[in-house]
Amino acid sequence: MSSSASSNNPLITINAATTINEKLTSSTFSQWRAQFEALLIGYDLMNFVTSDLQCPAIDAENSAASKAVNSRWIRQDKLILHALLASTSTTITLLLASCKTSHEAWNKLTCLYAGKSCTHAMQLKEDLTLNNSGNRTTTEFLQAIKLIADELARIDHLVSDDDLTFLHSQRFGSRI
Repeated sequence: MSSSASSNNPLITINAATTINEKLTSSTFSQWRAQFEALLIGYDLMNFVTSDLQCPAIDAENSAASKAVNSRWIRQDKLILHALLASTSTTITLLLASCKTSHEAWNKLTCLYAGKSCTHAMQLKEDLTLNNSGNRTTTEFLQAIKLIADELARIDHLVSDDDLTFLHSQRFGSRI
């Protein structure tokens, strides 16, 4: 059993208002997810939302102890679910209102917004390749490329240094 499920450990409450710097909206999923995952991993609670740690069944032979472990798991999961709900905008909270577990809410958010991250990444990559046109100075060009590469990194779509060098050489020829 994971340390986060042990009945000897205190329940962990995540104050989303002070630990997540902006509420989840339809356009902030990648940043929000990175922050929330860091918190869950830091508190050893990620296994609740991934469903790697299932709610323990109540054992009839050891009823009191198994009820306590089961109750603790449910209480910890509800605290995580609360943090998820508290860290979302009101329109998204409505979409999660029927979720009974943190795993269910996490999956719903991933289904709703992870695909949009992929679409956003494709758009940014297209912007990278089209960014060679125009009458920008070298500094302006490099700043624009850096902004796009940084945004791609934030949504877990890293651009390699080789790709950036290639874009630069496309724009400026062999003057690198």
